[in-house]
Amino acid sequence: MPRAHPRRPSRRATRRGVVLSATGALVLAAGLVWQSAYAGFTDTTDAVTATVGTGTVALTNETEGIAALSLPAMRPGESITECVIVTSTGSEPAQVRLYGKDRTGTAVADHVQITWTAGTGGGVNDDCAGFVSTSPTVSTVMSSFPTTFDDGLLPWDTAGGVAPEKRTYRFTFRLSPSAPATIKGASARITFVWEAQQR
Repeated sequence: MPRAHPRRPSRRATRRGVVLSATGALVLAAGLVWQSAYAGFTDTTDAVTATVGTGTVALTNETEGIAALSLPAMRPGESITECVIVTSTGSEPAQVRLYGKDRTGTAVADHVQITWTAGTGGGVNDDCAGFVSTSPTVSTVMSSFPTTFDDGLLPWDTAGGVAPEKRTYRFTFRLSPSAPATIKGASARITFVWEAQQR
């Protein structure tokens, strides 16, 4: 049986194959060049710096720098009145409340009535001349004075801003007429704290 020889492609087919091959190679090369050029061109926008600031909540009082309000010794039934001016210089609105801490001398504190109110006016160094009340009057014995911000009374809502805001607190301390002789010569102490929390 005669052996079959593979059929050779015609010249036209060969030419067509060369042309197709060449065309395919050209397309591939062009694609590689375009990808390379595309990767080589970059651009960015101008840098934008973001700055985040915070507001402030700040309080001072006219007795800062003084160790304590030194009240003279009282006899049963006597009372003493003092004023303290509190200034808010914070940029943000806040609520200010008054409470006490570091209380000592419970035996005496049980017999000392503290009455306080807030308002305007009053001089420096505990002077109450010119004071005008603008809030209710609150009264409690020293041993029961509020001891946390949440329990603080006479809240003061500050507006915040550039201008300082002032409020005067007037305190009256009265030793009960029925105070027992056993507390003679003893003392009690409490530290008043004005705290501002942002609203």
